[in-house]
Amino acid sequence: MKQDIIFYQLFESESSTYTYILADKKTMAAAIIDPVLETLDRDLKLISELELNLIYALDTHIHADHITGAGEIRKRTKAKTAVSSAALVLCADIPLEDGQELFLGDKKIKVITTPGHTNTCVAYYFEGMVFTGDALLIRGCGRTDFQQGSSDKLYDSVHNKLFKLPDETIIYPAHDYHGQMSSTVYLEKKFNPRLGESVTKEEFRKIMSNLKLDNPKKIHEAVPANLSCGVVSGAYVLQPKLVAGVLEVSCEEVYQSSGQVRLIDVRMPEEFNNELGHIHGAELITLGPELKNFLDKTDKKTEIIFICRSGGRSGAAAFESAKLGFKQAVNMAGGMICWNKLKLPVERS
Repeated sequence: MKQDIIFYQLFESESSTYTYILADKKTMAAAIIDPVLETLDRDLKLISELELNLIYALDTHIHADHITGAGEIRKRTKAKTAVSSAALVLCADIPLEDGQELFLGDKKIKVITTPGHTNTCVAYYFEGMVFTGDALLIRGCGRTDFQQGSSDKLYDSVHNKLFKLPDETIIYPAHDYHGQMSSTVYLEKKFNPRLGESVTKEEFRKIMSNLKLDNPKKIHEAVPANLSCGVVSGAYVLQPKLVAGVLEVSCEEVYQSSGQVRLIDVRMPEEFNNELGHIHGAELITLGPELKNFLDKTDKKTEIIFICRSGGRSGAAAFESAKLGFKQAVNMAGGMICWNKLKLPVERS
């Protein structure tokens, strides 16, 4: 380890998550990577004891197994939060792009996008170390079956980016379940049974498709909270605007409210699976008698987001709902055209 930097590797046992503290010894400027909400007091106490100036709270991706401490860190310190721009986290201070550089004194943290485990994964390269999140674990890797995961993308991220780093680069993952703390690029190229240099993309694809893993226990709590910078005081709070007599929210807000608000798609059945597709979890209830019947039977306190192709029909649905007494029924402005333009995930059954 270099003498002019400060480095700590910390562990959270419930989710087997590693949190890292990095600092430039000359300026005492510091960053924390993958903070966990439950161990935040411990981490901030150490940062205070070391008299560090915390500049950044960095996440490697939108975690599904724990809630980030980044948002709470921002409340208690002057640190700026950062996560991949692909996450569309509007409350993050810095949306990260591939090749971006963050400075601790005169030392650089380089951002390397590594989609595959999720579409929001990034790694951080700093002074001969790379913090790989879940993209590359010690003799393993993160799963690729949720949050827009892709085995092909993960294989390319590891082989074309992480394995292009110098062999002696020390790998620090976000998790380990076997008591291992670090590896190197050379060792993972040689011995990683899933992603080593001898494994072809087709072989990797088969390995990942046969894992058959259960979802992380905290996925339904963690993902929406992490899209809201770690806010867990109930559901993600929508902030609709009144436009021409109809309450509207943006596509980005709908994405961040994932899993917490009822999504009602009011298009025709043949549109639900056309080239625009539909949002995961959306219910198809066509505008007209079918929707009226649904609204008559639904609790007026239900939070609903109406969706259509461009926002016209869903706006009409929101207007009719308001007349019936629904206080939290809103229109997704721009509809599925907006959703697709932002390259947000769609489904086609």
